[in-house]
Amino acid sequence: MRHRAATPRHSHSTGEHSRRGRRSRVALTSLLACLALAIALAPAELAGAPESASQTDLQSASQYRPWWAEWFSSPRITAREGRAVDAHPGKNRLGRPTPGKASSSAPPPTADSSAGNVTGGTTPQAPSSTPDADEDPGTGAATPDTDTTAAGDQPAASTPRPSGGSGGGSSEGILLSRAELMALPTSGPAWAAIMARVQQPYGGSYTLGTRDDANKDVLAHALAGARLDNAGYKQFVRDKIERIISGPRNSGDLLATLRQLQTYVISADLVDLASFDPALDARFRPWLAAEVRFSYSGGGGGGSVISNHDKKPNNYGTHAGSTRIAAAIYLGDDTELQAARDVWYGWATGDPAYSHPTRKWTGTTWQCDPNRPAGINGASCSRDGHSLDGVIPEDQVRCGEYSWGPCATNYIHGATDGMTLSFWMLDRQGEDPWTWGNQAALRQMQWKFANGQAPYSGFRWQIPVIESAYGVDLPGNAPTATSTNFGFADWWAQ
Repeated sequence: MRHRAATPRHSHSTGEHSRRGRRSRVALTSLLACLALAIALAPAELAGAPESASQTDLQSASQYRPWWAEWFSSPRITAREGRAVDAHPGKNRLGRPTPGKASSSAPPPTADSSAGNVTGGTTPQAPSSTPDADEDPGTGAATPDTDTTAAGDQPAASTPRPSGGSGGGSSEGILLSRAELMALPTSGPAWAAIMARVQQPYGGSYTLGTRDDANKDVLAHALAGARLDNAGYKQFVRDKIERIISGPRNSGDLLATLRQLQTYVISADLVDLASFDPALDARFRPWLAAEVRFSYSGGGGGGSVISNHDKKPNNYGTHAGSTRIAAAIYLGDDTELQAARDVWYGWATGDPAYSHPTRKWTGTTWQCDPNRPAGINGASCSRDGHSLDGVIPEDQVRCGEYSWGPCATNYIHGATDGMTLSFWMLDRQGEDPWTWGNQAALRQMQWKFANGQAPYSGFRWQIPVIESAYGVDLPGNAPTATSTNFGFADWWAQ
């Protein structure tokens, strides 16, 4: 979002100030009259109603009120964020609080909650609820997801941002700018891994809702096509984007779409689809705006990309968040980008002011502070002399509740697949997510290495991104590493 120049203040004559004062008094008098009339016309049922009145009671009574009385009495709450719209000092380019600073509307944390310490060696009670079913279909029961957007709803079309050289979605590129791309080498193991995938694609359905590796074929062609300005490689990307628009969608597997769609969006930006095929890009944009709101019937309870990011703090939600951010940037939807940023901020910091009202924490005993749950446990958190600093509670629980030594699970890596890509994209939009939660993204990686759960196999694509963000050197880089949503970071995150 570009900053607008401040409008200069103009001086006025004494007569003009007098006229403005009279208009202000008239307007104030009219407003007070409207408020009095609204109160007078309110039904008796609402007068003196107890604070414990149910929402149903209030809704049934509100039908007797005129529309303007309802407007005056309703809180100014955003439908998506579920909290009062406020104005904080220290804005960044998205208009939200400066990264790392808690919202002023949140209650000040105690010393223990801010540090994430669990004192006295007491283990919280195990939750009675079952975590949402996600990657493992044999674990837990899926909890139905309620989505406020009807399936297939078409939102208002967004205005495309000007192309910035590397793609049509952002003036600086969602993943990289054109200048950054062109500065990267076309030799070495990392580049060779990309070209090997281009020359021998894994293949697959190239449709949404199918769990295969086809999306990384598209990513490899997008990276190579953009770097070499190769029309054939760009055509591959273009054809696969048309296929996901036109092809069948498996609406019974939301997770597959959450993992794959983000790759297609970033690939479209890399090859500058808006310039390469303007007609297809014109179709892709409204389709994408509708797709992130489409309510799937299955896969961890179903729902949409947006509703899952709002609701789920586990790997489902992190993949949804990455898809949501990529789509918002591509579409130039700053409002949606801000909403996604807020959810991520709440996830990384545990700040309750940024926890969406539909958010569902499991209550797992891996959480450091059950009264302030977070996506990553706080700094200095410990229990029974064991460090829980950096644990990803909502996915660590997939192999069992708290015990020591900690059980091993791949779900913690699936969660950070989405987090790593999201934070990279947010950083390019003027945020500093790498500082959120006392460098939560670094701390989770340090905990994994310290407890025998370092990223392995395709999850190792996350390592060079964390190295780039924090200037650290970690073992295990693999040029060929690709996970379910992304990869080849040993080349592009240099």
